[in-house]
Amino acid sequence: MGLLNWSSSSHFDHSGDCACSQCGKPTPMRSHAGEAVHKVCAEDWNDRNPSAPRHQHEGRDLGTSRYHSDPPRKSRKDGAR
Repeated sequence: MGLLNWSSSSHFDHSGDCACSQCGKPTPMRSHAGEAVHKVCAEDWNDRNPSAPRHQHEGRDLGTSRYHSDPPRKSRKDGAR
């Protein structure tokens, strides 16, 4: 699968750390579903579960339905983001 793009601030929980669902260590990171998980642990899970259902956005594979990348941002007309 490769690296996930979790650049959205919604993946960071400012209220505090919770135990990662994969390794059990504390993390402020959250999946799209709000599950506490380190990004690297989510990427590892994706790699270990290649047949898991996929999340698609406009025909692009963004990863498994459990852990997937943020959809690409629409760029402005001038090309700036």
